[in-house]
Amino acid sequence: MSGNILVVDDEEAVREMMGEWLEAEGYRCSLAGAADEALDAVANQPSVDVALLDLALPGEDGVWLARRLRERQHDIALIMCTGWQSFDAAVEGMRVGIMDYLLKPFSRAELLEAVGRAVKWRQEARQAADARDALRDSIDTRTRAMVAALRSGDTVSRAGLERLMAELAADYPEAAAHATRVARMAVTLGEALRLDRPTLEAVDRAALVHDIGKLALPPSLLLKPGAFSDDEIQVLRTHPQVAYNVLSVAPPLRETADIVLASHEAWDGSGYPRGLKGEDIPLAARLIAVVDSYDALTWTGRMRDPVSASQAGAELVRAAGSRFDPRMVQAWLRALDTESVVVH
Repeated sequence: MSGNILVVDDEEAVREMMGEWLEAEGYRCSLAGAADEALDAVANQPSVDVALLDLALPGEDGVWLARRLRERQHDIALIMCTGWQSFDAAVEGMRVGIMDYLLKPFSRAELLEAVGRAVKWRQEARQAADARDALRDSIDTRTRAMVAALRSGDTVSRAGLERLMAELAADYPEAAAHATRVARMAVTLGEALRLDRPTLEAVDRAALVHDIGKLALPPSLLLKPGAFSDDEIQVLRTHPQVAYNVLSVAPPLRETADIVLASHEAWDGSGYPRGLKGEDIPLAARLIAVVDSYDALTWTGRMRDPVSASQAGAELVRAAGSRFDPRMVQAWLRALDTESVVVH
């Protein structure tokens, strides 16, 4: 196994022995006897995978050094080596991200096992960071292409906006169909609420492009089979902000951008991206949230089959007052009860 290891111990014989054990296993080691010496040793290194730190050092202690190393390199793996147990030091070590402790005297096997775990963690952290960087680059590239399309396309007429959505959703044919259904339902709900014509038009346009931010995500993520990781969920939750950034470049869509940005806020303040609450959320965004969820429930999803209209209605009722504006839910359920409503 390979990796860059920093060994810091004020006892020369101990650090030399640790260095010999580790180098015999293929690791590259830097040795230091104090905190300032350790910082000098790593100053010109590109990175350190694992730092083995004695708690009791001359001058600044191992916890202080751990904090400085973490500031320098956020994903370094830190192991504390100590000849005595201290609850306070352990708590402080947890705060700065110490991942393991070795109680002296420890064996060669114990040292190699702890370092092996730390190197593996560091490698996985680097791989995850590389994947996040690649994902960000892909999103940035796709976002720039979307901005260019909006700047050169027809964003004034409803027909022009629908054509743009169809073009941008070429990799996600279902996205354009979903947008059209949500827009139709949003207008139906708006009419049930007796909104005036300009407001209905604003609702229609915002509903049509409410998921445009998702089109900046690569197909490998948006169409991924199985559950999303926590990191992937965080990326997915950026799509309202991405949509706002894209739509804002077109002057006719400035109001639309504000609505779309708030379309995933929740009535109780638990939504994103800004955590808006209650009537601080634009009315059009509260309206779109209800019909968007209804369509997602009643059409085949990424990991589930559709549910019936009555089951979808029950889900909306359960989330009324938390995720959704109760008035919007009530109005939509009343609209569904009328024979004239066609939602699909």
